[in-house]
Amino acid sequence: MRPTLRIRAGHFRLPGVFRMRRVLTALAVTGLGCAGLAAVSAAPASAATSCQVAYSANSWSTGFTASITITNEGSALTSWTLTYSYSGNQQLTQGWSGNWSQSGENVTVTNASWNGSLATGASTQIGANFSYSGTNTDPIAFSINGTACNGSGVTSSPSPTPTASSSPTSSPTPTPTASPTSTSSGGGSCSSGLALQANPATFSVAQGTSEVFGVSLTASPSTPITVSVGSSGNSGLSITAGSSITLNSSNWNLPQPVTVTANSSSTGAATFTASATGCTSVSVTGTETAAGSASTPSHVVNPFTGSNWYVNPDYSAEVATSVAGASGTLASQMTLVGQQSTGIWLDHIGAIYGGSANSSRMSLQAQLANAVSKSSGSTPEIVPIVVYDLPNRDCAALASNGELTVSNNGLQYYEQDYIDPIAQILTDYEHTNLRIVAIIEPDSLPNLVTNLSDANCAQANSSGAYVDGIQYALNKLHAIPNVYNYVDIAHSAWLGWPSNMGPAVSLYKSVASGTTAGVNSIDGFISDTANYTPTTEPYMTATESVDGNPVDSVTYYSYDPYIDELTYDEAMYSNLVSAGFPSTIGMLIDTSRNGWGGANRPTAACSTSTCTTTASFVNASKVDERVFRGNWCNQNNAGLGAFPQANPMSSFPNLYAYVWIKPPGESDGDYPTATHSHGDPHCDPNGTNTDGSGNTYNTGAIPGYDIPAGQWFPAEFQMLVQNAFPAVP
Repeated sequence: MRPTLRIRAGHFRLPGVFRMRRVLTALAVTGLGCAGLAAVSAAPASAATSCQVAYSANSWSTGFTASITITNEGSALTSWTLTYSYSGNQQLTQGWSGNWSQSGENVTVTNASWNGSLATGASTQIGANFSYSGTNTDPIAFSINGTACNGSGVTSSPSPTPTASSSPTSSPTPTPTASPTSTSSGGGSCSSGLALQANPATFSVAQGTSEVFGVSLTASPSTPITVSVGSSGNSGLSITAGSSITLNSSNWNLPQPVTVTANSSSTGAATFTASATGCTSVSVTGTETAAGSASTPSHVVNPFTGSNWYVNPDYSAEVATSVAGASGTLASQMTLVGQQSTGIWLDHIGAIYGGSANSSRMSLQAQLANAVSKSSGSTPEIVPIVVYDLPNRDCAALASNGELTVSNNGLQYYEQDYIDPIAQILTDYEHTNLRIVAIIEPDSLPNLVTNLSDANCAQANSSGAYVDGIQYALNKLHAIPNVYNYVDIAHSAWLGWPSNMGPAVSLYKSVASGTTAGVNSIDGFISDTANYTPTTEPYMTATESVDGNPVDSVTYYSYDPYIDELTYDEAMYSNLVSAGFPSTIGMLIDTSRNGWGGANRPTAACSTSTCTTTASFVNASKVDERVFRGNWCNQNNAGLGAFPQANPMSSFPNLYAYVWIKPPGESDGDYPTATHSHGDPHCDPNGTNTDGSGNTYNTGAIPGYDIPAGQWFPAEFQMLVQNAFPAVP
C-alpha cells in the first residue's frame, strides 16, 4: 500500500462550530514498536504476565531524562503498574505518559488513561526527568503488576557533555536516544506479497557528516521481522545507527531510519543492503563527497530579504502536465505559475525519503542538494518545508488523519523517526547558503484552543503530544543556524474572535517558553495555510455600517472583528509581542489560493443607494466569494493570490512575505461514496456545512469532480490561474 500524498484543509471557527483543513496522508497506523532502547530484564515472570522493560538515560551534570519502553509479552493487559528502584539520590521532577510517584529510592508508574491496554506484543513508552548529584547508576530490576520482567541488566545511553540543549527546560520533553531502532528480536520471515523497500535509492554524504535512509515493508507481517543492514564498497561510509531493526504489524509502513556517517578522508560510493529471512534484499547507494564549506551562516531577522526562492521540481512536473494540454496565453501563464516556490510537505515519515515511500517524489536530501545546485553565488536560497506529522494530527477532523496516534506511542515515533531524521538531513546543509523556512504543524495548537470537546483533541492535550512534540521540533530545528521556524496560527475565521485570540496567544507563549531558547526558538508565525481567506477586503472594513450595524455583525462574520488576513495578522503580531515575543518576529500569509479574481470580483464597494442594509452591502462588496466562510475544500471560483514575495507591505513591515505553502492545483480531498468510504463530506459538491447558528450552506466544492487528496486536479489548477488576482502576467 502507498499512502495518499496530502489532504489539505483548514479550520473555521464560529461560536460552537469548527471545520478542518487537512494536509495529511490517509494512511492509518494500528500501533507502534519499540525504538532506540535496549532490552532490559530481571527474574522469571509468572505465566500470566511476561514483559520486557527497556531503560535508557540521557544525562547531564545535574539531571537526566529516563526513557522507558514497556513491552507486554504475556496475556493482554487492561492496566499496568511499573515499579523499580534507584541506588543513589535520583529524584523525580516530572514524568509523562503515565502517573509517576517516588518514595525514597522506589519509583512507581501507573498507566495513563490512554495507554493502559497492552495487547500481547504491544509496547508503550514513558519517560521522566530526574535530578541527581554524584553518580547516576541505572536501575537493574523492573516489575509490571508485581511480576518481575525477564532477564537482567540495563543498557543506558552514554551521558553527553552538558550543553545548553541537553539541559532541562521549564516544560521538558523526553530526549530520545541517538539511535531510533528496535533491538527486540523478530523471528518472522517474508511471505508471498511481502517485500522490503528502502528509500531514497541514492543519496550523498559529505565528509564529516551523516545522512539517513528509511527501511520499511510493503505490507504488514504476521510476525515481527528482523532486518539487518550491511554495507560494501567505500569503507569511509559506515552505519552508525539502524544496522538491525524490527518491523512488525505496528510499524511496517513507517520507514525506520538508518544513519550513515562519512569519515573525513574518503570519497566514493558504498552499497547499503537491507536483508531479512525469506525476503528479497534491497539496496541503496550512498556516495561520499568532499567536505563543503565549514563556515556557519548568520541567522538573520528576515530570511526572505535578499533571497532567491527555490522551485520544487515535483510541483513543476505536475504543472507541466496541464501546460501540455493548453495553448497561447493560458499555457504561458501556467508555465509561470509552475516556476514559483511552493511548500515541500513532509506530511508522513515516508515523505522524508521519497521514492516508492512517497509516490516517487524527491527525498528531502535530494531537494536540498538540488537547491544548493540551483543557488546563485552568495545569494541565499529560500527552501520552504512543512513539518506535519503530530500524533492525533488534525484532531478534530471527520476522517482519520495521519499515520501516528497518541495511544500507539505516536510521540515516540514523531520524535525519533520523524523529527530526528529531518533534523539530521537539515544539519548536513547548515554550512550552505540555503535558508530553510520550516512551517510548523498546521492546525495543531489552534485545535487546543477551540476543540477540546473532541476526544482526539482532548487526548492530544492531556497527553502533551501536541505541546511536547512541537517543543521537541522547535528545539531540534532552532539549533540549526540556517533553519527558520514559523508556527501556524490558523486564520482569521478560526482564531479571530477575542475569546479565541487571547487564549491562543497565551498558548503560543507557553509553548515557546518551554523550549531551550524560549521565545527565540520561533522566528515568526504563518496564517491562512492552505486556506482561502483573502489577504484584504479592499472595499469595506469590519466597523463600517450601512443600516447602523457594523460589517462584522452580519452572519457571514458573526462578530469576528477580523474580516481578512492582514488585519488578523496585525492584531496577532501586536498581541504576541505584548505577550513577550520579540518585536522582530515575522508574519507570513499563504496567498496560494486567496486571490478571488475573475469576472465575479467586485471592483468597488456597493453603493448605499443600492445596498440599503449592511448584509446586502457585505454580500455585494466582499471579494471572498464563498457563501460560508467555513467552506474549505476545493472551492469553486477561487483564484491564485499574490505571488511569493518578500516584504510585500511597507505599512506592515513585520509582514515578512507572501508565500505559497499549499501547491496550487493539488486537491484538498475527495468525499465518501459508494465505491470508497474514506474522504470528507465537506468535499462533496452536493454536501452542506453548518454554522454555529444552525444555518446550512453548500460546501462550495467544485462540482463534477471527486479527486483524492494531494493528487493533481487539472480543472482546479486552470480555474486558479484564470481567476488569479493579481492576474498572472
